[in-house]
Amino acid sequence: MATMSAEMMALLGRKPVEVEKPPTPPPRVAEEHPFGVVSLYLTDSTCKMFSIDKKEVKNNQHFVVDTKSVKEDISLKGAISDFHVVKGSLMNYTEESFLLRYIGDDRYINDHNFEIICTKEQRESIEKALAEKLAEEDTRGSGPRIWISLGSEAEIVAESVTATRDPILIRATKKRRDFYQKIALADRDSLETWSSSQMECRPFKDPSFDKYMLEQDTASQAIPDTKDTAAQTVQKVHRNNQVQYMPRTMEVPEAKAVLSSNEMGDFLTATKPKYVDALQQNELFDLCEDDFSSFVDDDYQHGDHAITSVSEFQSFMDLNYGKSKMVSAIDWMPGKRGIVAAAVSASSSFDERVQVAGRPCSSHVLLWTFQDPIHPWMVLESSSDIFSLRFNPVKPHLIAGGCYNGQVILWDITKAQEKQDRKDRREAEESSEDKEKKKSVTMTPVVLFTLLSTMKTSHKAIVSDIHWLPKDFQLGVEGAQNNSETNLIASVSVDGTITFWDVTKKDEPELDESWSDERKYAAFEEKKYAWTPLYKIDVKSETPARQVGPLKMARGFKGTTYYCSTEFGQVMEVDLNMPTGAANVTGITAVHQGPVRVLLRSPFFDNVILSVGIWTFALWRDGIEKPMYVSRSSEGYLTTGCWSPTRPAVIYIGLIDGTIEVWDLLDQSHQPSMTALVSSCQLTSMEFWKLSTPQFLAVGDIQGILHIMEIPRILRRASYKEKPAMKNFFSRQQAWVVDVETRAKGRGTEIAKREAVKSAEKEREEQFFKTCTWDDQAELEYQQFEEQCHSSFQPTSVAHAA
Repeated sequence: MATMSAEMMALLGRKPVEVEKPPTPPPRVAEEHPFGVVSLYLTDSTCKMFSIDKKEVKNNQHFVVDTKSVKEDISLKGAISDFHVVKGSLMNYTEESFLLRYIGDDRYINDHNFEIICTKEQRESIEKALAEKLAEEDTRGSGPRIWISLGSEAEIVAESVTATRDPILIRATKKRRDFYQKIALADRDSLETWSSSQMECRPFKDPSFDKYMLEQDTASQAIPDTKDTAAQTVQKVHRNNQVQYMPRTMEVPEAKAVLSSNEMGDFLTATKPKYVDALQQNELFDLCEDDFSSFVDDDYQHGDHAITSVSEFQSFMDLNYGKSKMVSAIDWMPGKRGIVAAAVSASSSFDERVQVAGRPCSSHVLLWTFQDPIHPWMVLESSSDIFSLRFNPVKPHLIAGGCYNGQVILWDITKAQEKQDRKDRREAEESSEDKEKKKSVTMTPVVLFTLLSTMKTSHKAIVSDIHWLPKDFQLGVEGAQNNSETNLIASVSVDGTITFWDVTKKDEPELDESWSDERKYAAFEEKKYAWTPLYKIDVKSETPARQVGPLKMARGFKGTTYYCSTEFGQVMEVDLNMPTGAANVTGITAVHQGPVRVLLRSPFFDNVILSVGIWTFALWRDGIEKPMYVSRSSEGYLTTGCWSPTRPAVIYIGLIDGTIEVWDLLDQSHQPSMTALVSSCQLTSMEFWKLSTPQFLAVGDIQGILHIMEIPRILRRASYKEKPAMKNFFSRQQAWVVDVETRAKGRGTEIAKREAVKSAEKEREEQFFKTCTWDDQAELEYQQFEEQCHSSFQPTSVAHAA
């Protein structure tokens, strides 16, 4: 630009204007480093480590830094340390600290901000100079200094303003009635209040900032392109065809001749590598494996929580029967799709139940179906709260329950079920218009109990568990037996008894011909309350000899052997076929804290049992007295649990905070693989529907709500060879338990040996202490013996001197 401007001015005949350039400053000369002083650059992190603030530091300010910290920084960071350039000098430095000086003027012209004194002599000279400077400042600054005038007082007097008259006093007043007056504020344009004495610039409207909106009406229409086409398919004429074939057979002598021929030998020799390879592949791979079974569903997408997590499918709650109550027991009806029974009981404490004891009350069991989530399908009435409930697996119309007052109750829903089935078929045939015209109120059938045990022969405590015994069950010669039918019930209570009931045992009343029909009906009704047990067993232990109260019961591994749990965290093995009065508890182990609320047998392994306490759950196996697996302690109380009906390695545990923990023991055994939120309150019970697909889990809470949870595909479908892998897991756990017990015995022997060695060493020390202790009597005897020796040798020494 400068050259072009000069040329233009030359063409125009003008002289270029010479611009004076500022003088070039002289170049800076770098100072030389004094002896023993090295400059370096310290980063902000290094300054922060030594408590140096770069913002507040002044030029030539000194700092004392610990030598040990600098050496540690060099050894830790190595080549990236800020002190690496002076590593050799600092490593030979023997003082405890050294001096750092801030050089903000960059006197060495190398972009360094600090210099370090590496020699003792240089440091002492700098410290001596600093001390002399401080002493001089202290001496010069002691006492007031004499003020020396330099002429500034004349300027101050000339610029000062002095008063030439007395100040004027002005007083402003206002009448009292003018105070606290009402005012009215309103909006007003600035043009109305404009005053030339108050405003310097009068407001005006600027037309350059006006906005105008242009509008234009337009129309558009979209017409699809259509085209008429036709197609015709010529169908071939159907024709019946048939094919007949028969296998090619060969006689035995002819087959032997072919197999023993040289051609067959040559053929097998030539093809040996191929068929050997094929046979090896048959051994390595499963030819019958379904390759498509490992594929996921078509509607599965990565990150879809509705499929990969446990979600709520439906929930049931009835305000008439279940308000302010809890779900105490759950069971699915076998042979009927989508019908679940839930017992609703009062969620009262023991003290509250004592206050209302003796008053008539009723409790109910609600049967729900997926078709109607609002009204119960059926209601079973009871005289006491139900805490255990089971359908008969062979005769689903029979339902047994255990009451809070110790009674055992039985319902027969045959008539009510037939009535509901007819109603369902009739509603299925009716159209939607007919249903709207009827507008009838849904009436839920109420079923009364068929049998109820007497208070005298019932349990003395709550019936905590109830089971239908298998067909092949037989107890003693004259005891309980099923006779190839599922008619026996076993009830368990903490009063220390296991009671057996026969549902076919009905005593016919003695009727008189002169009785009326009402009296005869009353006689039959009385027998409903006179149900007596078939057999009773007292659960007793031998060591110590006492009666044990079982809380839950599960079928054992051998015949009449059953496993029971207690309120004190114990799991015991009970042999029901022991003689009357004898101790029938063959083994008892305490592993949990508090009551064991769940005791279930694995649906895949007959010799594995699950027990759930209030903090942990454990797995038991036949052949060991201790559990082979115990989970970690939970953050909250465990309230219920169950096995997965389709996956051998999955266990579901319910917690007091309303969540379900899903434990996949093959995935990880130290923590749950998945956690699902079911409710905001405590879970009380859970039960699986025996159907594999779709798989539903019924969960009850303390608010009386029955939740139906849908299990995702990943949790309901077993992985490849999951059952053998779980069997190996149990074997490893059992071997680990045995190894721990063996090592414990060995450690006991080693501890006994070490104690014996310690006791022997202690005895030697005590003996040595006794030997080395000063004894006055022994010292006196020694002095007497010494005097005797001197007196005996004195004459001989005198004669020798002579």
